[in-house]
Amino acid sequence: MRDFDLGGLVDRTPPQRLRSATAAQLARLASESGIDTCPEIAQALERIRRDEPVDLSADGALDLRMRTLAAEVRAARGLLEAARNEPGPAPVTAADLAAWVVRDSAAGALREFVELPLPAAAATVLSRRLSVRWRDDLAADLADGCPAPDGRQ
Repeated sequence: MRDFDLGGLVDRTPPQRLRSATAAQLARLASESGIDTCPEIAQALERIRRDEPVDLSADGALDLRMRTLAAEVRAARGLLEAARNEPGPAPVTAADLAAWVVRDSAAGALREFVELPLPAAAATVLSRRLSVRWRDDLAADLADGCPAPDGRQ
């Protein structure tokens, strides 16, 4: 996020517009990483879009999904490490691990959006976007008449 003044953005943007824009960025990150296909995450994103509370209670469905994503990263990393000492191909590839890391990172951004103050959550969400066009997306999201992530006004 070099050359990006998040503090200035936070200072000059009304809180509700910043929240809406960050939520749109979060939805894009979820789509880019593929976690939006998980029902619990899709439901959370929809609740965020509607400005409704998200249940992230310990051992709730969303928390379990997020912890599963984290466990998949650890398992893939362990399998790759163990395969270094064994002949033959590993059961997962470095590309598999990278994809799991991206999904876990996006889930972490969702967790921060739900649990942390908006400026901190916005910094995380924006820093984890995968698209090189995220700044253009953010500018559009901050513009008057900001469309929702699904395109509705």
